[in-house]
Amino acid sequence: MVRTERLTLAGLPLLAQVPERPKALLLALHGLQGSKEGILSLLPGYAERGFLLLAFDAPRHGEREGPPPSAKSPRYVEEVYRVALAFKEEARSVAEEAKERFGLPLFLAGGSLGAFVVHLLLSEGLRPRAALAFIGSGFPMKLPKGQVVEDPEVKALYQAPPATRGEAYGGVPLLHLHGTKDLIVPLERMEKTVEALRPHYPEGRLARFLEEGAGHTITPLMARVGLAFLEHWLGG
Repeated sequence: MVRTERLTLAGLPLLAQVPERPKALLLALHGLQGSKEGILSLLPGYAERGFLLLAFDAPRHGEREGPPPSAKSPRYVEEVYRVALAFKEEARSVAEEAKERFGLPLFLAGGSLGAFVVHLLLSEGLRPRAALAFIGSGFPMKLPKGQVVEDPEVKALYQAPPATRGEAYGGVPLLHLHGTKDLIVPLERMEKTVEALRPHYPEGRLARFLEEGAGHTITPLMARVGLAFLEHWLGG
C-alpha cells in the first residue's frame, strides 16, 4: 500500500509517495517547466518496490513564485542556471534532512535540468547510494545565438562543468538514460558526459541506456530500466 503525503523538509513543501515498508529514499528532481507532481508521475512502481519518493518544486516552478525562465528572455541562460544553482542547494538541504529524519539510504534521480542538478550535487560531494540522470547531461546547454553569460556563478558552470570534475563524484553509481531523437539535450552531450566521467569510474558503476526513437521525455521503458539499476545498488 502506497500513500501520498505532503510534508516539509528544510523549510520546503514536498510531495512524498510512502510505501508501507520503505527500504530507501529517492529524491526526484524535475526539469525546466516541470513540477514535483510531474516527476513523481513519471516514476511508476518505484514506491511499490520500497522507495520512499520525495519531490519538491524548483525555484520559480509549481507552487512557488514564478514564472519559470522563458526562452524569450535575453537573460534566459543565466535565469535557467540561477534556478539550477538554487535547486541544487535546496536539494542538498532536503537530502540531508531526509536522511536524518527517515534513517534510510539515499538515492537521486533527475530529469533534464534536474539531471544537471544531480551532476552538480555529485561533483560537490553529495554521496547517494546511486543516481539516475534522465534525458540530461553534466554539461550546460549551448549558448543560444546572441546570448552572453555575465553572472560569475553561471560563468563558472561553463568554465568548469560538473562532468569535467569526475574525480569529485566518488564513483557513485550513475546511469544516464536518453532517447536517440532528443532535440533538447542532444545525445552527443550525454555521450560527452559519460566519456568525460569514465576515467574516474571503476568498472560497472557508470552506465548508459539509449531508447531508440525516443525524444526529450522520460519514457515508461526508461523508468523501468532506472528502477532496476537502483534496485541493483540497493541490494549491492
